[in-house]
Amino acid sequence: MRAPRLAALCATLAALLYACGDTAPQRGAVEMKRKDELPKWLTPIDRVDPAYWLAARKSGGAPVDEGRVARLQAALDIGGAHFLEAPRMLANRAAQLGDMLSEIGVVEDEAQSIESLARVAAATGSKQTFGDLCQHYFNLRKQGATRESALADLSERYSVQKRGQ
Repeated sequence: MRAPRLAALCATLAALLYACGDTAPQRGAVEMKRKDELPKWLTPIDRVDPAYWLAARKSGGAPVDEGRVARLQAALDIGGAHFLEAPRMLANRAAQLGDMLSEIGVVEDEAQSIESLARVAAATGSKQTFGDLCQHYFNLRKQGATRESALADLSERYSVQKRGQ
């Protein structure tokens, strides 16, 4: 009596796993959309390449520059080595940081922000939370710090973690 149930359960699980197999992010899902049609934030079920999403979001509906996508992908790869978040969350937080900075009249490139904050995290010798670093960075910029002085301040604060090991 248990064997048929077990076989049915295995078949169901196999079908679910097979259905989930094609979960690679898709660029085409964004390519033909205007900025107002892009997802505001990437969710775990979105099948959109995070680097492409960031570039498309910034392009305002114009064709996306593949060089920009490659630069963002490289930044996300660097970030992945130093932050706890997945590329999707790194992209969301980088976009959020960009939005917050633009509200105070500061324009920064998301790839450069990810790479700069990754250097701060790297100085600690352990993975950090990108969202926390973004918030600290934003607070410093909102208080009037330049990009360079904000990054220097964060580097000093976070490097203490490595010295304490």
